Amino acid sequence: MFKKTKIAAAVLVAAAATSAQAVYVNEDGLGQVALLPYYNVNNNFVTNISITNTTGAFKAVKVRFRESNLSNDVLDFNVYMSPQDQWTATVRMNAATGKANIVTADETCTYPSKTLLQSGVDFLDFYTAVDTNDTLEGYVEIIEMGEIADGTLVGGNANDTGLIAEIDGNPANDGPLGTAVTAADGDRSIPAGLLHDANGMPADCSVVADAWAAASTAGGFTSGLLAGGMAADDANVVYAAGDAGVNGGVTRPTGGLHAFAILMNTATGAAFVEEGTHLNDYADLPQHYMSDDQNNYLLPSLASGNSPIASMLDTTGTGVKVVGGAPLTYFDTGALMDLAPNPSIPAGANPFPIAVALSATAVATPYFVDSAIAGATDVVLTMPMRKHGVWNGATLNDDADATGPLNACVPGTNSKGFAMFPVDGGADCTNWAWTAHTNNDAIISLSYFDDEEQEFTPSAGAPGFSPVVIGTPTVTSLSREVNIISIVENGATTGSVLGTPADNVVTLTLASGFQGGWAMINFDSMYNYATVDNSIDNLVDPQAASNGAPSAAAALTHLGVPAIGFTAMTAEIGPAAVGETVEHVRYVNR
Repeated sequence: MFKKTKIAAAVLVAAAATSAQAVYVNEDGLGQVALLPYYNVNNNFVTNISITNTTGAFKAVKVRFRESNLSNDVLDFNVYMSPQDQWTATVRMNAATGKANIVTADETCTYPSKTLLQSGVDFLDFYTAVDTNDTLEGYVEIIEMGEIADGTLVGGNANDTGLIAEIDGNPANDGPLGTAVTAADGDRSIPAGLLHDANGMPADCSVVADAWAAASTAGGFTSGLLAGGMAADDANVVYAAGDAGVNGGVTRPTGGLHAFAILMNTATGAAFVEEGTHLNDYADLPQHYMSDDQNNYLLPSLASGNSPIASMLDTTGTGVKVVGGAPLTYFDTGALMDLAPNPSIPAGANPFPIAVALSATAVATPYFVDSAIAGATDVVLTMPMRKHGVWNGATLNDDADATGPLNACVPGTNSKGFAMFPVDGGADCTNWAWTAHTNNDAIISLSYFDDEEQEFTPSAGAPGFSPVVIGTPTVTSLSREVNIISIVENGATTGSVLGTPADNVVTLTLASGFQGGWAMINFDSMYNYATVDNSIDNLVDPQAASNGAPSAAAALTHLGVPAIGFTAMTAEIGPAAVGETVEHVRYVNR
């Protein structure tokens, strides 16, 4: 079990790494990746978002909003941060359109242009399976795509070997790209354009769009490395024309991003501070993509890093983790997504490192529901790997030869049209059997305690979750990407603390006499991340014998479901509305 640092409380009055290591959650609040488990614009709420670059390097950062039901993306864009820069924005309701809308007064350069965001941009809901109500709440992915070469070798991590990302106006005069920026020849330094002056204004944000438009031979940005963001190229490859590993002046990510959000109720004045979940050692290769790249707009993703998984796993049962040793899992879940009317879009081919890092077998949370002072509690439980097929305990993929030797198959497509990369499954990939999810919900069970150690476990006929699975009232299902569990005092009618629409809320009505204490949410459908012959290929549901069981040779094992979130509690004290947020205690079986 581990517990991250408690989020700071917010009170307002009513009147006012490298690939040798695996992905890990950084409890110090810095990372290459930051996840904000909840945004919301329902019922007078706005969500203020803040991203800080705490380093001395220039960074290209992907910001992506995913809706609350199926976690389809509803808006994404790139932010180009200069050293020690902070970017802020507000997600609000657009009363004229009824859609979530993001607006910023920040001057940091973006792609598309910051002027669009400064005017306000509505979230999109064009996917067939997504409606406007789904987009009014969701969660946020923040992914460092890489550092922009600035020639300074910041901390020895920039990997630009002294070169500078530039748009070269006269290559014949300058020699190799990045070695000289000569204004007389029309050269333009990209980091110089991004850097803020004494008045807080970037020198020239047009360098971003111009770099995307320029040819690679003139120093223009290039998109990605390989489909899925993974490649065997040297992580130290730098900006140089014609080099296979070039990413248009963008070198590997090094972390140092911090993100948080504040959910504010503009009617009551209550505010809830939401700390991000930060992950490091996600990638040591740059992954730089335009937000309007119709073929790769879902990249980078939580499944497109190139870090291995082995150092997160215990091979002995003694808590000793192995560093390295396991190969990447080359599996692109893009074809499993409901992206209609769009075709299948690559979404990353390495979901398990982040899935394992975020997995828990259970979470514990406090609650307070004293209706005498309008006490109420919402539990936010977000499944951030749903989009990559890892969220509900059902089989993601089941190799028909799961206990066989590791074979290299030829990249291509299998009989069902899924994009294939080298995997365990035979020379031509024909041994792979792709199995659909056996259910659409994450199955959980729950028990709760008061503050004097008294436990109540729901049983038949007793208060419990709604909707209830018939015949098994101690078990319920979470059907959404972002799940709001409202804990309610017996006999009270308290609404959602965070303003979530009633149709999206799972309600737990406590037994009589329970007003404060803590609850345990157990994931009854869990993944068993087990390896066979040193290959992560035996991802099965341990609850279902028909899906097989880990081989006796499977030495590396990890149980759990990827989940993040926090608990929001509120009460009225005199004229003030008090908002408090507390992070979950996570139970992990490694």
